[in-house]
Amino acid sequence: MSDLMSLVKDLPNTPGVYLWKNAKGRILYIGKAKYLRKRVSSYMRKRGLYRRIWDMMQEARDLETILTNTEREALVLEQTLIKKHQPKYNLALKDDRRHAWVRVDLSKAIPTFEITREAEKDGANYYGPYGSTKRLERFLDTIRKIIPIAMCKEPAKVKRECMDYHLDRCSGPCKEHIPLDEYHSLVKQMCYYLEGRPEDLTRILKDDMTQASKEMKFEKAAEIRDRLNDLEILMSRQKVVEFEGANRDIIGISRTEQAALIEMLIVRNGRLIGHDNFYFEVDLDTPDAEVLTVFIEQFYFTIPRLPDEIVLPSDIPESKQLGVWLSEMNGHPVSIMLPEDDRGKDLVEMANKNAHRALRKMLILGESEDEIVDAGVKDLKEALGLAQAPLRIEGFDIANIQGTDPTGSCVVFKNGAPYNKRYRMFKVRVKESPDDYAMMREVIYRRYFGVLERRDVLPDLILVDGGKGQLRMALEALEELGLDYIPVVALAKREETMFTREHTEGIQLDPDSAGLHLVQRIRDEAHRFAQRYHHKLREKRFTGSILEDAPGIGPKRRSALLQVFGSFEKVKAASVEELAHVDGMNEKTARLLREWLDNDGEN
Repeated sequence: MSDLMSLVKDLPNTPGVYLWKNAKGRILYIGKAKYLRKRVSSYMRKRGLYRRIWDMMQEARDLETILTNTEREALVLEQTLIKKHQPKYNLALKDDRRHAWVRVDLSKAIPTFEITREAEKDGANYYGPYGSTKRLERFLDTIRKIIPIAMCKEPAKVKRECMDYHLDRCSGPCKEHIPLDEYHSLVKQMCYYLEGRPEDLTRILKDDMTQASKEMKFEKAAEIRDRLNDLEILMSRQKVVEFEGANRDIIGISRTEQAALIEMLIVRNGRLIGHDNFYFEVDLDTPDAEVLTVFIEQFYFTIPRLPDEIVLPSDIPESKQLGVWLSEMNGHPVSIMLPEDDRGKDLVEMANKNAHRALRKMLILGESEDEIVDAGVKDLKEALGLAQAPLRIEGFDIANIQGTDPTGSCVVFKNGAPYNKRYRMFKVRVKESPDDYAMMREVIYRRYFGVLERRDVLPDLILVDGGKGQLRMALEALEELGLDYIPVVALAKREETMFTREHTEGIQLDPDSAGLHLVQRIRDEAHRFAQRYHHKLREKRFTGSILEDAPGIGPKRRSALLQVFGSFEKVKAASVEELAHVDGMNEKTARLLREWLDNDGEN
């Protein structure tokens, strides 16, 4: 403690972030401060510390600090480091689910809507959050029968009308079944609906109906009229909670001895359009003010769309400063406040009651209100000591027989179930043959380099088939990409032992445990998928049909090449001049084919 006291006394009284560490260098707690020396000195008291902080200080043996220019910079850095390291003693959201959003990028020629759990500040519009994707999907299915917008990701690449079009849930802008200006009007209508702006939505529909009547398009006017009637019925179900239009989040809180649940009522333009809740594991001696502050810092500073007001059930010390930072970050005023009138107090009380009910349900059922976490996922969280349940697990395997046509697979499991449409196959490029370690490193690197480029979803856990060698390769690839904070587990076939960065001696689960059964399923699925692609490549190479994967090569040119050279391997050995002399080929196509062959058949 004397060494720690010396470190603390030497600190400057400037903004920054501090990290308490144990004897092994593991981070125990991360905090921010406007005045570092003053804030960190408070931890050295012998009395008056919360139980959680007192327990942390019994383990603390080292202190690291990072100076920042401003307190706001310290807050942003603190949240980034907490998310990366997930320290044991920091309060953190314990939800095993990510909250869902509706996303639309209005800058696209054909804007489409999608459900996502990754809300980013990428220029798109986000609506939410919604606690359950299932409820959100049902809700969108209903509203799209009235406002038939598209939900495909890349409409320009669609080859034919999808099932949504035939079910009248999409107006078919991808195949020009609707003029683009009319489709943009539908997009605007959906945005108004999601924003809780019924007056604007009604106005635009009435304008469209009037215009259709003026143009003598009476069938279209009647269709708009029917849609307007349907929407008015649907919107009447949304409870009006305030006469004055406002965008507010109303916050409530409920506590037990070891947990806190925050309930959020989402009010847009005076209408209650949804709700959500957030769970914390926290001792009762931690005050509500700290829980509320942590919630605001961890939730509102990470989402792209904020309300004008955040109404709290009790005051927090930094409410004005946090409001200023949120306002600066989002470009419009955001107030963090207590209810100012009886109606506001009634809404906070409603939020408190809903929080109490949701927490009781969690305690009674032992599960999240909206999505039950798979038993195997829960087992893995406990066995591997993960900070959050690994709802998204990605598994990898290599198929390599005598060094020919090596392939890699990535399979994705969501909440314990295969998510087939996110599976990926890789044709291994590494020249050392056979080298399963190098191949695993290549496939892991390529997978997550692509994920980062596309801003796609990162997994909660990565599983590789093999032992310590494959684990080391995966960790090296992730470290090169700056993703070394993602947990990785290697499953060795011998005695089904799991190895991680922290458990180099291995972990063995009970043979009947749901966690072991889950990792075995993922490993076997990755192996099956890799083998299937490997056999497909070998068959295509044997028959020569693999040539049709090359640019500019169709069935006729493939047949001509095989007729002249006799096999794919002899085609691969041919020069550009020899290829160009084949019937149906030309110099340009020959050069493209030669380049494709030199890259081992990579497009």
